[in-house]
Amino acid sequence: MPKYKTIADEIRAKILNHEYELGQKLPYEYVLCVTYHCNKETMKKALDILVKEGYIIRRRGAGTFVKDTKPENLSTRTNNRSLTIRYKGIKKVTTDVITFEVIPCDAFLADKLHIEEGDFVYHIIRNRSLDDVPYVVEISYIPLALIPNLKIDILRHSLYEYVVSALKLKVQSTSVVITADVSGDNEQQFLGLKAVEPYIQEACISYLSDGSVLEYTMDRFHYKSYEFKTNIISQ
Repeated sequence: MPKYKTIADEIRAKILNHEYELGQKLPYEYVLCVTYHCNKETMKKALDILVKEGYIIRRRGAGTFVKDTKPENLSTRTNNRSLTIRYKGIKKVTTDVITFEVIPCDAFLADKLHIEEGDFVYHIIRNRSLDDVPYVVEISYIPLALIPNLKIDILRHSLYEYVVSALKLKVQSTSVVITADVSGDNEQQFLGLKAVEPYIQEACISYLSDGSVLEYTMDRFHYKSYEFKTNIISQ
């Protein structure tokens, strides 16, 4: 893994574990360079990652700060990422595993998962329904090294519950990018989309408490059934 990604992982972990508090100013860049034994260019790349992910903000003439916008409760967010947990006792969640294989990752996935190109990852596609109504196509990539003995039976239920309860891993945060694209065969067949109709996609990167990446997932929804809500607070 490139050194700047390792540094970004370590600083992210310190933010998530409150070694750097919300609103706190980070040490000067030259101090961070000494701490992490790197040059200025490497440190800039590491901090650029954290700026893009929304963990830190640069203020001209003042320095670099941990973003002081308090995030939503992370445990709630994690639970909401799991359909099985979110709809337990409310709706029946069924899962059809379309693809479950191990593949070497390309440069794109290596960048998302913060691993080396060529490292092995799980490639998983699941079609998931609520009360027998098609709801979402989930495409996931997970580093093999994190969960070396993953079984298909686990994927038919709650992967997150397995990660948290059985493996005792703490999912600390998830970054989400929402986009739309023209549907392909699987989205059209499962979600009932026409060839010219789009799906709405949530591209999610889930981080563990040590700053490493658990998975990169693309959740694809029918555009008519997708709804996004948030609160915007003026400061």
